[in-house]
Amino acid sequence: MNASGETPQPLAPASIITGATQGIGRALVDEFAKGGHTLLLVARTETALAEIARETADKYGVAVHYVPCDLSTSEGCDRVAEALDANGLYCESLVNNAAIMTAGFFHDLDKDILVQKVDLNVRAAVDLTRRFLPDMIARGQGGVLNVASLEGFMPVPYQATYAATKGFLIAWSRSLAWEVFGTGVRICVATPGPIDTTIHEKGGAQHSRYMVYLPRHSAEQAAEAAYRRFMRGNWVIVEGWVNRIIASGVRFIPGVMLIPAVGWFFRVRDAAGNLKEPKPQKHPDQASGD
Repeated sequence: MNASGETPQPLAPASIITGATQGIGRALVDEFAKGGHTLLLVARTETALAEIARETADKYGVAVHYVPCDLSTSEGCDRVAEALDANGLYCESLVNNAAIMTAGFFHDLDKDILVQKVDLNVRAAVDLTRRFLPDMIARGQGGVLNVASLEGFMPVPYQATYAATKGFLIAWSRSLAWEVFGTGVRICVATPGPIDTTIHEKGGAQHSRYMVYLPRHSAEQAAEAAYRRFMRGNWVIVEGWVNRIIASGVRFIPGVMLIPAVGWFFRVRDAAGNLKEPKPQKHPDQASGD
């Protein structure tokens, strides 16, 4: 009993989904809700979170909580843990889905956005997983679903940092899956190929050749496969036969052939298909006015 003499109420299990307001994250909200999970939704925009929480609760009859925060900061991750405590919840499943994608020549991209991308795509996933995984292991149940990308299996010119963050998630997830093997906890990573979402347009890659020639799935298809195979405990989730061929085949292609080929597919283009050239770089002496 506690100091007031009242018996403390047991915590309820919840599934945390980051990046829950759009794309695969939004579709995963429906998949977990259909499975009867209590949800804690995480994203930056409070109005969108509130609307999705209300719609999901009404449609599926599950409890849906939300917390607006910026996961690219440590304070944002703190708020997720605080929201669990405030609502009498513990993390049963963690979905690390929030991510930023930008396309173009690395030296042309904004430094602050690049750093924020690494913080959100990598650091936040590590932070949240380290917070909640020990309790999952102690309970002998639960799981972490990391949403990576097919790009994580290869070097990707013009999306170099994004692809590298997704490559980290794949290697990290596979390593953790072995570490927790036999504990009752699942560590899985989904690696979807091109998806019909706004992330490509926001990142400036909507006219790149991979968006033209590679087959695309809907966010709902990707989420259904990810949830289904996460519940089965599959370590690496690659959906679609073309994606499976790519994920396996790139291991056997020499870099001297692979990197130029991938670069052709991912080179940033305008609506007419013309190549976008790098911005002229000023010599340091010119930039300083000397």
